[in-house]
Amino acid sequence: MRETNKIHFTEIESTNDYALKNMEDIQDGTVIYADVQTKGKGRNSRTWVSEKGNLFMSLVLKPEYNLGKKNSLCAIVHYTAVVLTRVLETKYSVKAKIKWPNDLLVDNKKIAGILIEAVIQGSNLQGIVVGIGVNLNMEKDLLERLDQAATSLNLLLNQKISRDKFLDYLLEEFFSRYEKLLEKGFSLIKKEYILKNMFLGKMVKAVVFGKMYHGLAKGLDDAGQLILECGGSKEVISAGDIIC
Repeated sequence: MRETNKIHFTEIESTNDYALKNMEDIQDGTVIYADVQTKGKGRNSRTWVSEKGNLFMSLVLKPEYNLGKKNSLCAIVHYTAVVLTRVLETKYSVKAKIKWPNDLLVDNKKIAGILIEAVIQGSNLQGIVVGIGVNLNMEKDLLERLDQAATSLNLLLNQKISRDKFLDYLLEEFFSRYEKLLEKGFSLIKKEYILKNMFLGKMVKAVVFGKMYHGLAKGLDDAGQLILECGGSKEVISAGDIIC
């Protein structure tokens, strides 16, 4: 396993925010994680409930390529989703499905989310922050109060889950093929990602920067962008949210 530098906080506002603010001083491959986040966040400034006993982490990556190469931020998001499905399945016998672009669901209930943020200077990428939240130990009554259907690993397995062990499994799986990802981009995991998706071949609604698209999710291109067939026209979407 690649040696990973770890920065641990008992409490922090947001591991992603800490990573972004301190990007220049944080070495490549560092993971920042916390027992509690007071201002945990998901995509589009949504709040991520950050109860103690769950995983809230940010992985800092500093790959040596510019934004013109085929290795896009899409590939990092999709690779992280595949990594999470692998950990859940191989270590906990839980099969999760991927909801494009950044959520993992079990029985149509969210168990994990991914938030990718980047620090860019001109056309150069200074660094990428891979924010990951996984519901490991959540109370059922709290999950029922959330604004979307969610589940937790402890409830699925009826036992308390070790956060630190899950983190080690995740880092080991992530770095097992990370260098190959930088070489090959999304093509490295395209087949596996498609196999584990829950949206292709279905009619979906996707919100992209406030604009709504409604169509058939036909596939993913070689960069991991979603191909939607909307009333005879084709839309290629690199970022957004599937809402149904």
